[in-house]
Amino acid sequence: MLSLHNFHFRSLITMTCALSCLTLSACAVPGASNIDAPATIDATKPILLNSGDTIKLSIYGEDDLSGEYTLDQRGVLTLPMIGEIAARGLTQAQLQEALRLSFVEGGYLSRPLISVDVATLRQVYIMGEVNAPGAYPYEPSLTSLKVISKAGGYTPRAAQGRLLVDRTVESGEVVRMNADDMTPILPGDTIIVRERIF
Repeated sequence: MLSLHNFHFRSLITMTCALSCLTLSACAVPGASNIDAPATIDATKPILLNSGDTIKLSIYGEDDLSGEYTLDQRGVLTLPMIGEIAARGLTQAQLQEALRLSFVEGGYLSRPLISVDVATLRQVYIMGEVNAPGAYPYEPSLTSLKVISKAGGYTPRAAQGRLLVDRTVESGEVVRMNADDMTPILPGDTIIVRERIF
């Protein structure tokens, strides 16, 4: 009778441990999102500037003002004479016009000839089950698989092709989306490579 009691007690302990392990595993692996990342990106649509982007500013006849400037964590560009310009969410052309107006309305330049080019876009990030997680430079036509390749490929524990992407949308909100190997990646995206549950 005692041995039967011990058998039931051990079975209960084993089941409790198994359930605890499953619960911990589920907590450690990020769950799927309720939205999917777009399968295509309109290449003709200009990229919106955000924190970490560096622009190259050229002002004809004003070499002291020309140069490279990086948007700070607020998405703000700080320039000599005119001070701070809110650049987050603007296109290259919109920023160019905003700078022109600021120089004119501030009385600094009457007819400035301004050119704004993107020097570098913010990096993309990858974390989770890859061999070299971290930050990598953005480049055109980047996909999840290309970033995974840069990060040394999947680890043996990776749930290959079952990815998550955190992306900052136009409102400034960060949205988590389901993704796969062929998902197009935008500047500032974070790719999360999940672990296989079994």
